[in-house]
Amino acid sequence: MLVMIFVSALPLHLMADTLVSHCRDYPPELYFDGETCIGVIPELVEDVLEELGHDVDWVYAPWIRSMKEAQRGNVDLLVRHSMTEKRLLHLKPINYGVRKRTLSFFKSNKFKGDITSYEDLEKVRLGAIRGIFYSPEFSKLNPENLILVGKTEQLIGMLDMARIDIVVTSESHNIELFEGRFDKVSFEDHFLNYHYISIPKTSKALRYYDEIATNMLKYRKTGKINQYFKKYGLPPPDQDYSESERN
Repeated sequence: MLVMIFVSALPLHLMADTLVSHCRDYPPELYFDGETCIGVIPELVEDVLEELGHDVDWVYAPWIRSMKEAQRGNVDLLVRHSMTEKRLLHLKPINYGVRKRTLSFFKSNKFKGDITSYEDLEKVRLGAIRGIFYSPEFSKLNPENLILVGKTEQLIGMLDMARIDIVVTSESHNIELFEGRFDKVSFEDHFLNYHYISIPKTSKALRYYDEIATNMLKYRKTGKINQYFKKYGLPPPDQDYSESERN
């Protein structure tokens, strides 16, 4: 009984745990090299957790599977993702930075009109990649009106054959494969993209949320987080400590 009382009274940072985290291929920020998940975010997460006495067991999983496993309580950490209202129902987010992003839209060579607004996009056959977060405004489009595929190459083929009118893309989604091959429409979507690691609300790791969030905030405010991005030749993200960082 005395042993049980002593253990339960230990501070959380003295109770080491192995947290299961999902990794996917998004180099150089995270990717698998053999059986090891490496890159900016895995190194950052491992160091943040190691200071608290925890380690990470990385498992490969595409994002759609990650969200399903998060709802089932089968994963403890999801890394390098954006946030939507739907995701927020299941995830407890920890922000690590923000970047300015632009969505661009390219049209089929047989599409003769122009796109100047999201209202225009509602009226055309719009192609996108399934499970991808594009922007807060894009997320408001009715998914039933989108033509969703699994890979960028499929979008290119469908645009070539005029099976879709418009494709959405950005620097994060292989825009270079569309430039010079298709015409870009007038409309662009500019927004602030906040990035997170999150603990699913069904995970046993939820009890560590406060200490992990506090340590990540320390990395951000001291600038220590920047070294991980610079190591891989990436500009560090901007930091925003306002309430909007959770949106």
